[in-house]
Formats: sequence, C-alpha cells, structure tokens
Amino acid sequence: MSDFVNRWAAFWSAPDPDRVHTLAAPGIVLRYPGQAEPIRGIEAWKARVASVVERFPDVRLEITHHATSGDLCFISWRATATSEGTPISWEGIDRMLLKDGVVVDSMVAFDPAGPRPRAA
Repeated sequence: MSDFVNRWAAFWSAPDPDRVHTLAAPGIVLRYPGQAEPIRGIEAWKARVASVVERFPDVRLEITHHATSGDLCFISWRATATSEGTPISWEGIDRMLLKDGVVVDSMVAFDPAGPRPRAA
C-alpha cells in the first residue's frame, strides 16, 4: 500500500492528466462534492484533472496523513494553487478502494469554497 501512497504523492506533486493511468483502473468511479453523478472511467477522470490543471496550473496536493484498512486507502491532503494572482489553499480527503494497486472507486471530500480566493 505504501507504493500506492508514494505514487499518489508523486502524481499530485506535478499533476499530469496523461499520467492518471498510473493511479487508476480503466473503469474507475469517482465521487466529487457538488456533482450529482459520479465520474466514470479513466478518460473522464483524465478530463477532470485536465480541467483542474487548466484552472490552476500550479496546483499541488501534499499528503498530510494517510491510513489503510484492507483494500481501502485514506489520504488527507492540503492543496495549494494560485487563483486570480492570489495564493490559495484548501484541505480534503480521498477514500479509495484499490484493486491490483490502482483505484477502482474513490470518494473525494473537500469544501468547494476552498479553491477560491479569500475575500479581502
């Protein structure tokens, strides 16, 4: 499991949509806050990562804690990026079900207000 955690950390230290296959199974199912339906499939997740990187080219996620229980991996993280010239940060957690070392099901939780500049 520590191999997966290391790969997750490496991916989010320089996120590249073309590398999502290093973490995810082709039929991955992801649940994000604010979305009524899950994201299904690696191509859809690749598009999601691409949209995040397009909006926040300098986005990085750093692991703050992680834990495992059987095939479940929990990673809490702190994201940093720049929005409208202002540094921002927010925290979240991923709950991932792994099979053969890649994610088959994931639930991501964070406050969607986090990735916005703070009001002055």
